[in-house]
Amino acid sequence: MGAAGYFALPYTPIPDYVHAFTARVSALTGFGADRIRSRVLPDMEKRLNEAGIAVGAPVYLRAFTADKTLQVWLRGDHRYVEIQDAAFCADENQGNAAFQTPPPGVYTISRDDLSPNSPNHVELTLDPLPDDDAPAANTPVDDAAYSLHGNCSDIAGISLKNEDIEQIYLLVDAALRAGQQSVPVHIFEKPRAMDDSLALTEDATGNTPAPGLYDVYAAFERTRIPPDVRKTDGRYHAEVVN
Repeated sequence: MGAAGYFALPYTPIPDYVHAFTARVSALTGFGADRIRSRVLPDMEKRLNEAGIAVGAPVYLRAFTADKTLQVWLRGDHRYVEIQDAAFCADENQGNAAFQTPPPGVYTISRDDLSPNSPNHVELTLDPLPDDDAPAANTPVDDAAYSLHGNCSDIAGISLKNEDIEQIYLLVDAALRAGQQSVPVHIFEKPRAMDDSLALTEDATGNTPAPGLYDVYAAFERTRIPPDVRKTDGRYHAEVVN
């Protein structure tokens, strides 16, 4: 199936999402998605074909807040290949957004998180990975709703130039339509050396913003496949996928 075929597909219906699914299909056939798809898709498909990757391949996003960089990875034959580096908008162009970047951690993007008609050009909401052991009554509430978005907007999240967020949006949209259940987004402060004893010590003792997060980073570095991640009692646990 060609790239255009994936965008013609509806999302796989899931009972809990029936109503949201109907609204999403309506939105995705509107101006917000079409104006980007017709302009960006041909060159994107050509570039990916040259790399042996199809539009609709599973997507993995990895960000480094200290470097202000978002990496876009797509699955090739088996392992993932980096196909795009996108810089965060410069501070002078985004007001307070420099102080509203998401904290380090594991997030996901699902079908209902895509907003093609956002006032921020297009927008992808970042859902924090829930803690399996946290009782609902004791779960801290974070008022900030983080997202990936365009227009160098000064809302909470990662603000990108429109030409970058457009490509990311289309790749995520196509992957979800092709069957990926959700797109993992891993946010770190900065890259780590695999033999970085300080990082290992900090992670083992919990002296990091997100205990266990280094294990998530290391698992991908070793395999180039995003690990399966769960969170229990405030700590991330990464299961290597081969």
